[in-house]
Amino acid sequence: MMSSSTLFPASPSGSTKIKYKIHWHVLLVHFPIASFLGSFTFMSLHLLTRNSCFALAAYISLIAGAIVMLPTTATGWITWKKYYKGSMGKLFLNKIRISFGMIALSIILVIYQTVFPFDFLDVWHRLGHYLYFGGLNLWLVMSRNCPGMIIYSMRL
Repeated sequence: MMSSSTLFPASPSGSTKIKYKIHWHVLLVHFPIASFLGSFTFMSLHLLTRNSCFALAAYISLIAGAIVMLPTTATGWITWKKYYKGSMGKLFLNKIRISFGMIALSIILVIYQTVFPFDFLDVWHRLGHYLYFGGLNLWLVMSRNCPGMIIYSMRL
C-alpha cells in the first residue's frame, strides 16, 4: 500500500505537490460518446412519441457532444504525438479517421438541425427526421468501430 507521502511528496517549501499529472484525453473521451448516445436515444423517443421535447433534448445533446469533440480530439492528438511519437499503426489511423469523421458528421447534423428545426411537419421534414436519425446511427457505428483502450505506462 502506498503512503500519502509517496503520492503527495512535500516540497522544500513545506507545501504538498501532486506527483501525477491529469491526462485530459482519458477524462474527456467519454463525454461525447455519452452525449451522442443520449442524442440518439432522445431522437428515437421523438420519432416514437412525436413529442417535440425529445427532439429538443436530442439537439442540445448533439451540440454538447459536438463542442466537446474538439478538445477531445485535440487532447488525443497531443497524447498520440507525445507518448506514441506519432506512430502510424492501424489502431491510431482508425482513431484519427474516425474522430475527424465524427467531428464532420457532428457539425453537419448541428447545422442541419439548426436550419431545419423539427417543429415544422411537412413531408420533406419528416424525411429530415430520418436522415438526422440515420446520421446519429452512423455516428454510433463509427464510435463502436474505434476500440478505445490503449494500456500504457506513463512515468512523469
